[in-house]
Amino acid sequence: MFSLPVGGARARSCLPIRHGIWADGSCFSKVIPPLQAEGYEVMAAQYGLDSNVEDVAATLRTLGRVHSPAILVGHSYGGTVITAAGTDDRVAGPVYICALGPDETETSQGQQDKYPKTPVFSRSTSPTGACG
Repeated sequence: MFSLPVGGARARSCLPIRHGIWADGSCFSKVIPPLQAEGYEVMAAQYGLDSNVEDVAATLRTLGRVHSPAILVGHSYGGTVITAAGTDDRVAGPVYICALGPDETETSQGQQDKYPKTPVFSRSTSPTGACG
């Protein structure tokens, strides 16, 4: 599934999972045990959602706590975080699960603004109206 060959043998990668804006790491609680049972090191660390820069920094700190190479997994806004953190040498690659993946000059909100908003976002409690 997410194995990488290392020295001729198959070794399991670490899978740091990054959550979206309207969730936290606990939303992956049903996915983590089966991945661990397959031999993966999985960590769904929290980040503060204060700024993209801080969320990427939290992801880079997580990479310091796990074995390399890591395959970063991101859902929703988590895709924006793993896109920025994915340039780190400890990252083997990204996995996007219904996630944003903005280019260097794009923002998450800019990507979302290209499409019509769904009615649920008209009830957003975010001060900026941003959604993720």
